[in-house]
Amino acid sequence: MKPALLLVDVQNDYLARPGLHPGADPLIAEIATLLGAFRGESLPVIHVRTLIAEDGTDSMPHWQRRGIRQCVRGTPGAMPPQSLAAVDGEEVVDKRFFSGFESGRLDALLRTHEVDTLVVAGLYTHGCIRATVTDAYQKGYAVIVAADGIASDDPQHALASRQWLEERAARFLASDAILAALGLVQPTASAGCGELMPAGHAAGLWMDAPELPLWNHFDPCCSTRVLARVPLADSALIDRAVAGARHAGHAWSATPAAERALLLDAWARVIEQNREAWAGMLARQLGKPITDAREEMDRAVAHVRIAAQLVDSLDESHGKGLLTRHCARGVVAVITPWNNPVALPVAKIASALVFGNSVVWKPALPAPEVARSIVASLAAAGIPPALLSMVCGDAGTAQTLMAHPGIAAVTLTGSQRAGNDAALLCARRGTPLQAELGGNNAAIVMADADLDMAARALATSAFGFAGQRCTATRRIIVEGSVRKRFTETLLREIAGLRVGDPLDPETQVGPLVSAARREEVKAAVERALAIDGGQLLCGGAVPREFEQGSWYLPTLVDNLAPDAALVQQETFGPVAVIQAANDFDDAIRLCNGVSQGLVASFFSRDTVLQQHFLADAEAGILRLNPSAFPVAADAPFGGWKSSGMGPPEHGRWDREFFARPQAIYGELP
Repeated sequence: MKPALLLVDVQNDYLARPGLHPGADPLIAEIATLLGAFRGESLPVIHVRTLIAEDGTDSMPHWQRRGIRQCVRGTPGAMPPQSLAAVDGEEVVDKRFFSGFESGRLDALLRTHEVDTLVVAGLYTHGCIRATVTDAYQKGYAVIVAADGIASDDPQHALASRQWLEERAARFLASDAILAALGLVQPTASAGCGELMPAGHAAGLWMDAPELPLWNHFDPCCSTRVLARVPLADSALIDRAVAGARHAGHAWSATPAAERALLLDAWARVIEQNREAWAGMLARQLGKPITDAREEMDRAVAHVRIAAQLVDSLDESHGKGLLTRHCARGVVAVITPWNNPVALPVAKIASALVFGNSVVWKPALPAPEVARSIVASLAAAGIPPALLSMVCGDAGTAQTLMAHPGIAAVTLTGSQRAGNDAALLCARRGTPLQAELGGNNAAIVMADADLDMAARALATSAFGFAGQRCTATRRIIVEGSVRKRFTETLLREIAGLRVGDPLDPETQVGPLVSAARREEVKAAVERALAIDGGQLLCGGAVPREFEQGSWYLPTLVDNLAPDAALVQQETFGPVAVIQAANDFDDAIRLCNGVSQGLVASFFSRDTVLQQHFLADAEAGILRLNPSAFPVAADAPFGGWKSSGMGPPEHGRWDREFFARPQAIYGELP
């Protein structure tokens, strides 16, 4: 194999277009990683760029009709970011239209270098990436597209293009998987190679696939140590997983509901017996403080027991001649994130099973040992193991699973982008979707609040588990008359948080899940300070005593405008912003001034203002004067606005998603 890296239209004008997904900063960072690896091995790198004359007479006809003047020769907009600019020895191929192959020069260069495999990154997925990949396929090249190194300003079109290309012309892999597959990155010799995990589970059997591209899971506490190597399941393994779950589901849906409930109670006992062992795995694999890990284990047990009680709501008699019952949907796809790798999947799987469904689960790539333990625990409880298939993989794996014709419903917890992609995939087949998509949560602190209690609660809510919760407080809105006093109190509480080893019961703030995640958080803070005029009140640095891992100090930023990126976007790290409000109306405007709406909290003794808050706050979960921030297993959990799609999760609300109601008329036997 002789690979080359092809960078398509990575130019400032394209990067600056509104609506780019993902944003320019993370895209540039991923492409820079690929570029550095190829340069380090002296492998060919070719830059393809669009260039037009100043008068636009040689631009594409639709640009001429619309008066578009972009990528004009000699302008800054036609250039790449400095970090991605061509260096001596790297070829640059100019084009006017979509495909990099339009002039014939690119193909000639690749033949000269005897290239047979192209790694493609750049802009836009639905346009020039698609055209270039299609032409490369027609010319006989093997093509790998960097799934995290491409972007589009038309996400719906981009997703459809990716599906079309994956079925025909290219593989889509994350950058680290590409580098591993090409042998361009290896774990350090002192780190060990990590355990090779199975690629999934189907029909009660583990599926080993060491030939597939591997994803390396690095230790959050030591960024050079590989804990596990995880294969990325392909469509063939997904087919096996769905087929296995479908076959097992026929007998399971016919099993009496009371028997299903008893087996779920047995599963809750198995999870409870593994509380300490699994909590230790969470701490070691994710850097989750052990106290938080134990709380997650308790929550998982509660979710299973609540789910077992849902059998009481399966059938309902409406009088003589009418019965309403709830029937299984079939095979449910369960997509879960890494930050709650026990409680979230266990809750979804339990609710799916109690209503007679079977499951194909795509866990997040971190914590693979935990995922394997969850699958094994079903058999230990006496539940047929074939009911739970599992496939390991990245976002592309999840998309392939959700689009599979054998999937009857999809439940997902993830990012807003993941939810949007899921909505498009499910809409194409009319598949029911339940999606919890995180939150950019606000807390309002009024002048009459117990400021000491509020500061103590918010410091823990914002920075516990390094802010890696969808329910974490991101925005703290304080009435102006007490802003200075409250800020001083909050800073004292933040300074008192214990940053340290996740296995230490005293630790409140452990590392982020990975060094890459820390760099993303760090970049967001640096942008807020350098570009948006933010003022750093604390943190903003890597603690010296923990430089070997992915720790980042609790960070509080002030003086940001409401439209600043750090205010509008969920950072998902130990970062919060503080904002001043003139009065209640100003505070509720700031609270509601983001696209998300998962959690909103209110600190005030004024019962009239509390009622106004309950009436006006745009979130699915509201809290009044909370000293702690628990999540009840039998309460609805779902966001408003862009924080959620479909019915909420947990408790009796799961019946609305995991079962289909059916009315039966007539005299029943």
